[in-house]
Amino acid sequence: MPYPFETTSPRQAELNLFKTKLPHITASIQELFRAMSVSYRSIEQKDIFGKYGGLRRDNGFETALNLMWVAMLNDQIIQTDADVLTFISKLRVLCLKWYQFGNSLDSCLFFGYFFYLFYNQSKFIVRDQIRDLKMLIDNDNTVTQDNAIQALLKPTHSTSWYQSELGIGDKLTSIFISNVDLVKVELPLPGYQITFQHSLQYDLRAPNFINREHIEVPFKKDGKVIISCPSCAQRCRGKLFTHLEMTCPKCSQTWVQTI
Repeated sequence: MPYPFETTSPRQAELNLFKTKLPHITASIQELFRAMSVSYRSIEQKDIFGKYGGLRRDNGFETALNLMWVAMLNDQIIQTDADVLTFISKLRVLCLKWYQFGNSLDSCLFFGYFFYLFYNQSKFIVRDQIRDLKMLIDNDNTVTQDNAIQALLKPTHSTSWYQSELGIGDKLTSIFISNVDLVKVELPLPGYQITFQHSLQYDLRAPNFINREHIEVPFKKDGKVIISCPSCAQRCRGKLFTHLEMTCPKCSQTWVQTI
């Protein structure tokens, strides 16, 4: 069974743009992918209880993360004061794009293992790394407003999610996360942390966390359903089916979702 992001196809024009517009990231992400590929092979070995062998500390993975943070600063993808979640989110998009250019799937799987399955631990590891690196940076920077870069690294998901009996899905993409791969949290924000702990089908298009405010529970009554348009928030009414294909009468936005 392929991973959900495997079907994306590489585009030579995007690769050329990536290398031209993001030269520091292009140089650093190659080492990050090498380290993550080695790390994935080290955790493929499981013990007699089916548990992962753990993360090897001698393969340069954390050093490669440090280099990527500096490269992202130099290419103006993040600011010096960017929080950990912003860094991880931007790094996820960069890794997904680099994979699309024909690079290692194993590296992406280790990214999923490290940043989804062990999200809390990885967050604190990265936080401590960034804190130490900031002591070496004495200048501020701004995020680039280059339209080409923004289009290249556009968000892989929307903020319009729906809740069904089986899980949570994105109205504007094909991303769907099963209930068994979600952990409900209340602090610091109420929502759902995506772990893929049951299926291990890491989908690098999905965020690490979905804010509860972005998740809509459909209103169902008398064989009808009322749901909001993901574009204009118009309340749309239709017949109740397990699989819905909706068109907004106000803005003509179309989307699909399950109930």
